[in-house]
Amino acid sequence: MKLCKQHGILIDRVIPGSAAAELGLRKGDLLLSVNGIRPQDLIAYRYLIADEQLTLKVRKKGGRVVTHKIIKGFDTDLGIVFQEDCFDGIRRCRNKCVFCFVDQLPTGLRPTLYEKDDDYRLSFLHGNFITLTNLKEGDIARIVSMKLSPLYISVHTTSPLLRGRMLGLKKAAPVLDLISLFASRGITMHIQVVLCPDWNDGDVLEQTICQLAAFWPQVASVGVVPVGLTKYRQHLPKLRSITRSECRKLINQASGWQKYYRRAYGVSFVYLADEFYLKAGLPFPLSDQYDGFPQLENGIGLGRLFYEDFSRIKSRLPEKLRIRRQLFIATSHAGAQVLSPVVHRLNFIKNLKLKMLSIPNTFFGPRITVTGLLAGQDLMRGLKRVRGEEVLIPRIMLRQDTPIFLDGLSVEELEARSGCSIYLVEPSSIALVETICMLGGISFEKADCSPSR
Repeated sequence: MKLCKQHGILIDRVIPGSAAAELGLRKGDLLLSVNGIRPQDLIAYRYLIADEQLTLKVRKKGGRVVTHKIIKGFDTDLGIVFQEDCFDGIRRCRNKCVFCFVDQLPTGLRPTLYEKDDDYRLSFLHGNFITLTNLKEGDIARIVSMKLSPLYISVHTTSPLLRGRMLGLKKAAPVLDLISLFASRGITMHIQVVLCPDWNDGDVLEQTICQLAAFWPQVASVGVVPVGLTKYRQHLPKLRSITRSECRKLINQASGWQKYYRRAYGVSFVYLADEFYLKAGLPFPLSDQYDGFPQLENGIGLGRLFYEDFSRIKSRLPEKLRIRRQLFIATSHAGAQVLSPVVHRLNFIKNLKLKMLSIPNTFFGPRITVTGLLAGQDLMRGLKRVRGEEVLIPRIMLRQDTPIFLDGLSVEELEARSGCSIYLVEPSSIALVETICMLGGISFEKADCSPSR
């Protein structure tokens, strides 16, 4: 456990120059209370420290308890960073969704990958999608009274019986009543639908969209994403991937909804994941059709944003590199589809030879095509073809805090075993061009390249 309820809330870091640093607080100290109250989570902590006069009770590493009285500006942060956001523990998912990705993981991965959260606090703080099935009356009252907005909700279907089946429950799972309540109290919601062919597509999806649209603008967006199916589905409910022709039919269907809602609401309201367009072999919608990209983290609009940002810098690409370079970009099948036109243009730069390595996903299976789910061992196999070369790898393949792949392989190990020089690149066209220029011995000025988002 990162936190012991009996002993206090563990401080992970203190920001230099902050009020907490001036008080002498250190990593490893335990926060016991703020104004006599022990906060249950980061939300409560932020609410408590908004006051101008604070009394902090802290247990130092050695066990000594000290009390600090603080006078500060209203809403000024103290500069304390905690190990966890939910001090009383994350609420775990108790559903057994027929499409759950965690249930399709192989054994032997790092323990955190098997954790399934369904916590409204993480939805508010980080945009995690929640089902609302474990909310208690007190949770609902807190969401409403503190106006915890926006929330990100996994709906999948508005049919209570079908939703119950999809969530693996032995009862109906209505969701519209809670959505209606939150909407009436001004809570903004972003909705996710994991599309499972033969379950919640076709007329069922149309009904879901129509019923959710009644709560616009509080229901601000509905993101439709394809079900992800790994090769580890033994003893799990029978599901299938969407076909190319079904993707085209879905895109055509969604286009009609989007036109209707743009006339009615001024926004598209319904947004499809990039994977649908890639599988259908159709172009992404234009940037303004994404209305500010409300579900970018859900894989909706990443491709269009990548192209938009590249178009902003295309006229200022260098004519040549100072140092001749042959570089490889390791990516997934879907990533290669997106990168292809950009790589084609970059190869007009003199002294640059840029090639793509489209890496098949053998770790999870061929139906998983997104870059973020490529494992280190898949890269290891792919890099055998280019041993000793310089390879660019999108950082989204790695954990946020450490350079480790899903299967536990580190970048350092990959470099040593493949013989390749590995360069990590943020998943943006600007970062890609910057890295190429840096390796080519020149600098790329991005002062005028504000993101199009």
